[in-house]
Amino acid sequence: MFKLFRTLSALGIAAAMVLIPTIADAAPGRAVSVANVRSGPGTGYPVVAQLSADQYVVVVKCTINWCQVKRTGKNGWVSRKLLYNPYYFSEGESGYKFAPKGVDVGR
Repeated sequence: MFKLFRTLSALGIAAAMVLIPTIADAAPGRAVSVANVRSGPGTGYPVVAQLSADQYVVVVKCTINWCQVKRTGKNGWVSRKLLYNPYYFSEGESGYKFAPKGVDVGR
């Protein structure tokens, strides 16, 4: 029984390490236009702050449509299409993109 508990604990810790974003995964972001910062990833969550156009944030992680950001003031979630990575983006494309692993983005 103890062996099973130890194995499951180790698997749980390994899964958490993979699923929880780390500071190394954080990347710069910049608002394309004025954008609402929400308490959760969706328009059903209340607005807690607002980004001005060209305001910088730290993007912690993204889902398909939303990015979790840290900033001076209230942290929260911003629509992915209202952010871009100033160090890694392609002209004409919209929506935030992280640089591929191993790419030097000039930091």
